[in-house]
Amino acid sequence: MPYLDIPVPVRWSDLDGYGHVNNTAYLRLLEEARTRAFWQPSDTELANGAPAYPTALTELSPGGAFHTLVAAHTIEYARQLGYRRDGVIVRTWISKLGGASLDLDYEILTADELERPYAIARTTIVIVEAETAKAVRMPTRLRTALESFTSAPLTFRRA
Repeated sequence: MPYLDIPVPVRWSDLDGYGHVNNTAYLRLLEEARTRAFWQPSDTELANGAPAYPTALTELSPGGAFHTLVAAHTIEYARQLGYRRDGVIVRTWISKLGGASLDLDYEILTADELERPYAIARTTIVIVEAETAKAVRMPTRLRTALESFTSAPLTFRRA
């Protein structure tokens, strides 16, 4: 399966009163992984050691021709996640490429349990023109760049 494993830190402030990562903090973990996956780091960031993922595209980065807007989230929590100094790994891949949208699937994992997700999720993203914020069909170059990260969609308990 073509996927990206993106390390994301867990912040102390992500915890709730019960000592586990709050359900709303999971969306921040997904957002951080999504941004790292699609935004191209600047030359300065690269020089300072920021990773550049193969899905990082200039067209989708700040200043690029297109923006990505979140249209929907689906998330299922499998078990409690506590604070971890080593953070989490957000495994992500594209499960559907539409005309002007894509579905991005995720598994939230830890380095010591790569086969047992704490949560699974999907984000539907719409591609819009940066200047007009209107949805546009994905240009061929963008679609081609993203196709190699497309794989089977997750199955959720509740459809």
